[in-house]
Amino acid sequence: MFLCDCHCDTISELYKQQKELWSNDLMLDAKRFLANGGGLQFIAMYVPTEEFRWGGGTRYTLKLVDKYIQETRKLAERGVDIHKILTADDVEHAKEHAFNTLLAIEEGGALDGSLEVLRVYYELGVRCMTLTWSNRNDIADGVNEEESKSGLTRFGRQVVAEMNRLGMAVDVSHISTYGFWDVLEQSAKPILATHSCAYSLCAHPRNLRDNQLRALAETQGFVGINFAGQFLEPDYHDACIDSVYRHLAYMMDLMGSDDYVGFGSDFDGISHPPYNLNRAEHWQDLFAYLAGKFSAATLDKIAHENCLAYLKRVL
Repeated sequence: MFLCDCHCDTISELYKQQKELWSNDLMLDAKRFLANGGGLQFIAMYVPTEEFRWGGGTRYTLKLVDKYIQETRKLAERGVDIHKILTADDVEHAKEHAFNTLLAIEEGGALDGSLEVLRVYYELGVRCMTLTWSNRNDIADGVNEEESKSGLTRFGRQVVAEMNRLGMAVDVSHISTYGFWDVLEQSAKPILATHSCAYSLCAHPRNLRDNQLRALAETQGFVGINFAGQFLEPDYHDACIDSVYRHLAYMMDLMGSDDYVGFGSDFDGISHPPYNLNRAEHWQDLFAYLAGKFSAATLDKIAHENCLAYLKRVL
């Protein structure tokens, strides 16, 4: 099954642990991704929010960009059919390649308050940015600051406008509910939540409320289901493949369509994954289970078609 996974933190762990993308002992590597059938993997560069949201984020992010460049170069030298997603035309041809990657930033502190830096990241290949992690930065408030009832700052509005102009996907996972609605109002292009679940099924502040999910559908956005156990079930010990199915089914029913949902595993960024869905090789188990729940057409949409269609709308 050709897979689009809209979030993993693997490159950050590879940098910290000095490991390689081709093969490692983390949740995800290229070798296992290809063994599952290949596809598109968003490669998120996580910028630790407590450390870098007010300064130093650019230097750290550039180290992660370098790690991504070095690791993808090694894959190409190994003969892997690697294809970097930079334009809508690249998306159109994604299924012709075994291993597509889309470089993303998780935490707007990577900008150090500079639109110039945002434009440089674009030139380096970044095509998606999570505006905030769960805390406050100079773009907006995250979900941990919900009590402030604050959303996008003036700078944040400039960031959204510039991302629209450049052709970068605006990611609202982790942002406060007030920030979500500000972004939806400000963005001229559809937005996405790369790795979020349904609040009505699991009342975690990181999850999306029903009105947020409906709004994403109404504006042709996208949401990727997160595999973090605490986002899937009130007791994360209960999280399993069926939990992912229930969030998918709930969202599709609420949205009135199977056109706007997919996956954002958060592999290598979560500490409590489902007991039977905690490594890249388990994707095959998930799809085998979902094949008994959804039609083949719907499964293709969830696996890759919805994500690719969204990217064509924004890049």
